[in-house]
Amino acid sequence: MTEKIKKPVGRPPKPKGKQPPKKPVGRPRVDIDLEQLENLSQLNCTMPEIAAYFKVPLRTLEDKYTNDPDVRAAIDQGREFGKLSVRRKQIQIMEEHNNPTMAIWLGKQLLGQRDKHDVITEDRGDTALSEAFAILNDVVRSKAE
Repeated sequence: MTEKIKKPVGRPPKPKGKQPPKKPVGRPRVDIDLEQLENLSQLNCTMPEIAAYFKVPLRTLEDKYTNDPDVRAAIDQGREFGKLSVRRKQIQIMEEHNNPTMAIWLGKQLLGQRDKHDVITEDRGDTALSEAFAILNDVVRSKAE
């Protein structure tokens, strides 16, 4: 009896000799200078403007903001310092130049300040409904007569 030679199943194994270096997968890692990031945020730059400055896709910057606490802290702190400088400038403009219009506009645009308008309305829902029923009753009585 002769022994049957088994044929290998599947792909043949790769030779264990020298292999070519592996190519990196994906985009290269982006390092963002946190000090520059904070300074740009202090100027009230938008996320697309910051992404353009660092030459990274907007999505990358947004992902870093979401997942990296250092990036989030730098942006948030920069924005708060920017608001502080706007408030300081408001006071300076009002005191030195006596131009409250510019200070008010800056406050509305950058700080979310607004004029407060109280609107008071009178609820006449019950009165209007009873008047409508009275009119309907008059119409029904006039038709019946």
